[in-house]
Amino acid sequence: MTRFLAIIRVTLLQLIGRRRSIGLLVLAAVPAVILLLVGLNEADRETEEFFRRGILPLILGVTVPIIAIILGSGSLGDERTHKTISYLALRPIRREVIAAAKLSATWLASFLVAGSGAFLAAIALGITVGSWDEMFAIMVATAISTLGFVAVMQVVGYLTDRAVVIGLGYLLIWEGIVTGAASAVATTSIWRMGASAYAGIIAGDHWGSALGLEARVVADLEDLLAGVLPGVWGALFKVLGISAVSIVALGYLMRDRDLVS
Repeated sequence: MTRFLAIIRVTLLQLIGRRRSIGLLVLAAVPAVILLLVGLNEADRETEEFFRRGILPLILGVTVPIIAIILGSGSLGDERTHKTISYLALRPIRREVIAAAKLSATWLASFLVAGSGAFLAAIALGITVGSWDEMFAIMVATAISTLGFVAVMQVVGYLTDRAVVIGLGYLLIWEGIVTGAASAVATTSIWRMGASAYAGIIAGDHWGSALGLEARVVADLEDLLAGVLPGVWGALFKVLGISAVSIVALGYLMRDRDLVS
């Protein structure tokens, strides 16, 4: 456990201590700034609708993935590129433990950055419409989406130096176009897993309601989900499954390669 925590600590220092973290924090704050500017000039209902239809997909579908792609690809990728992974490989630590510690640290670093933007967006919503009910939901959704993207990008980053380019291509084509156009594959969209958790918290008990405020909230979220059913536990189990596959795959890959040379 001591070695596990040591890997997490060192990885956090490597990822968060870099200058690029400043740029990522600025990126994460952009949705909150946009929401604040719009909310100060619109009615409460229009602001809430703009948050769910515009800001939420901007956070979960753009800023969160970009942050996770950049940090996730460098978690083990930078270690391999700089030949520093051999220092870990020489220690009596199972490869899966190394992968799990790296994943935990990278998720935490990504969530600290992306989550700060989501938190600011929730504050902006509270300031403009006077409602703070969605803060918990957006933070949970951000945590779930971040974990899914980091788990995928950690493997890609270990395999290739072009992980960021591949990740952005995946984000644009699969997450942005294919899953939005074809509801049959929308359940594979990582950011929509986070969105389904958000919807489960905000409107899960009212899904299918045709009357009142709940119906308007559901209508705001239906297009966002593109056919994915709302639910926190389903989304959580999906990203945990992705994470488990990532750890097992990296454990195998790190055993298969000569890391010590």
